[in-house]
Amino acid sequence: MSDSPTQPKQGFFATIGSFPSAFWVANTMEIFERMAWYGFFAVSSLYITGPKETGGLGFTSEERGQLQAIVPFILYLLPVVTGALADRYGYKKLFIIAYVGMILSYYGLGQFKTFPTFLAAFLCVAVAAAIFKPVVVGTVARVTNEGNSRLGFGVFYMMVNVGGFVGPLVAGAVRGISWKYVFIACSAWAAVNLLIVLIFYRDPSTESKSANKRSLKQVGYDMVEVLGNLRFGITVFVVLIALMVANQEMENFQFFPHCTIFIGVWLALNFLFDATLPAGSGNPNHPASHGRPFILKRMHCSNWRFALFLLIMSGFWTSFNQIFITMPEYVRDYVDTKPMVDAGRTVFDKLGHPEWIDGLAAIEETELLAEFDTLFRQSQGAAPLVADKDDAKKAGEADQTETPKETPPEDISSEPSLSDEDVQKLKSLTASLNEAGVSDPLTPHDLVSAAKKLLGYKVRVQAIELGQLVGAVPHTITDIDAELLDTALATANKRLEARGKKPYEATAADTYKNELRTSMLEHGPLMTEAQLKALADRVPNGDQAIPAEVLALSVRDVAYRPTIWDRMDEGRQVNPEHIVNIDTLSIILLQVLISFMMGRFHQFTTMIVGMVIAAVGIGLPAIAGGTMIGPIGAILIVVIVGLVTFAIGEMMASPTSQEYVGRIAPRDKVALYMGYYFVAVALGNLFGGILSGQLYGKLARDMQRPDLMWMAFGAIMLGTAVVFVLYNKLALPKHASDSMTVK
Repeated sequence: MSDSPTQPKQGFFATIGSFPSAFWVANTMEIFERMAWYGFFAVSSLYITGPKETGGLGFTSEERGQLQAIVPFILYLLPVVTGALADRYGYKKLFIIAYVGMILSYYGLGQFKTFPTFLAAFLCVAVAAAIFKPVVVGTVARVTNEGNSRLGFGVFYMMVNVGGFVGPLVAGAVRGISWKYVFIACSAWAAVNLLIVLIFYRDPSTESKSANKRSLKQVGYDMVEVLGNLRFGITVFVVLIALMVANQEMENFQFFPHCTIFIGVWLALNFLFDATLPAGSGNPNHPASHGRPFILKRMHCSNWRFALFLLIMSGFWTSFNQIFITMPEYVRDYVDTKPMVDAGRTVFDKLGHPEWIDGLAAIEETELLAEFDTLFRQSQGAAPLVADKDDAKKAGEADQTETPKETPPEDISSEPSLSDEDVQKLKSLTASLNEAGVSDPLTPHDLVSAAKKLLGYKVRVQAIELGQLVGAVPHTITDIDAELLDTALATANKRLEARGKKPYEATAADTYKNELRTSMLEHGPLMTEAQLKALADRVPNGDQAIPAEVLALSVRDVAYRPTIWDRMDEGRQVNPEHIVNIDTLSIILLQVLISFMMGRFHQFTTMIVGMVIAAVGIGLPAIAGGTMIGPIGAILIVVIVGLVTFAIGEMMASPTSQEYVGRIAPRDKVALYMGYYFVAVALGNLFGGILSGQLYGKLARDMQRPDLMWMAFGAIMLGTAVVFVLYNKLALPKHASDSMTVK
């Protein structure tokens, strides 16, 4: 708000006390809204791609990618419209509409099971969130002043992260009961916000109460004219949509050459068309524009400085998004998190709850055992135990990331994680493992591929060790202890309950264990599919038959757990999302302090220094070292220091950039300007997703040079800071440039 008077510098507690009640109400609502959004989004990949039998949708990873790209992109573009409407019709009305929409839409997410209907419900969530975003940020901007806005936006950013931290924890807890409770919880958080806004919120906007209200047509005109005329807006919007579509990696519309050619032709046609129109026809103040329909006006950028600010800011968000898009994959594939697992074991053992280690580092046990079963059977020339249905998911789906690209079997020597000596050992090992006459023998490539898959199941083990474990499996079973049978039963019951079926109990459970024991002693680990089905016929659960693929889970438990479990448990790795949450936790703990300390500096100084610090943080993993499936993983402490360093830079740059937009916005158009701010976030999501896929695929996955990837992301952030310095010196008028950097 450019007309705010300069406020004297206050102490910390005096500044905290200067915030009105509307500020705290807005921050409280932000917590619950983020709990709702991240409560679903954090587990959305698991729900979208999870088997229908366990409550998921059963969509493909490609469909999941489309949903997670389209919906957030739309979410961050719509605030331009919703912000303009909020300034005109009042913040409170828009809040109410948003919360009613969230209550219905979040619940609807759990009811719709087809791709079109689920996408529609997800888009409704995006629309509701897009209504909320500029209004809550606009509230903070309106009720703070030049003296307390730095701390005010810092508190707000901390609340964003509180909600983002707590929401997934609640979702993870209730998901263990049933998926439906995830959606009920999200709707409940929105319902809490509806009560808060109805009872406690006092609308700080003024136009809705004014006698001089703008018409809807004028609102639309003002919305577009912030950056340029309607022709300019349409041209830019088409470019953004083209980029979003290309990000789906469709075969007939790739970035190169399809999207590049389309955008080039589209822009060229618009500029050629402009050349046929009268000069000045795009400027609303020029006589040539009067009386002309919008389509016959030249493109006009009325506030090129603000447009340039948003474009530059998208560089920050592009790099920022790598913490949440790329870092989980990197942690999964490269970082050895065993030191954190060991520390967790020590703490949980002292607390008397050793089982809590599964919350910190949960091995995907059934998927791991299914993969090992495949290796052992291949080495023996045995057919699969059961047709692959839902008991063995593709590697990486558990961690919401794609399976690493496999090296061709004949070219294992090109695997960067393996030395020449390792390659020779693998060749000798597989030759000794394969039974004579096997038509499809186990190859070194199979072991390398399996070791990479196990990373997705949160276990780090070398390919050579995996082969040695295959060789250690006894071909006959002579004894099975009661504890192992209990584990096998529990595994089957867990899958049955996930499918909504009755678990084995009492006499049925005893029969199950006895028959399983007898069959495994008779047939050993290489039980055939026919023998498995015969066993299933002998262990009915009342009038309920057990599916063969569920019974197979128990068979694999008995067959392989005694041989491999100690080594798998030793290689247990922390869930990648817990490492990434260090960024969020740092913000919760430090944001208010850093915002108060930065209050003595102006916006651009704080933003630029923050970006430089963030560049150092995101670049630090480049020196962490490590290989994907080699003996040494990346150094965990380096990654953690990098995340904390990045968080400090983020705490300086992100809330300050929002504060800057709030300060330059006219008082009656704060929500509109904040809506435009989210365009930079949308661009960052778009560009960030593109770069993450391209750089991780080519540098980290194929070349196994993640150091080059992190250096590139750090360079993007550092380059953004440099461009902001140039923007401050060259693009802003002299008096504005000085006021941005000099107190």
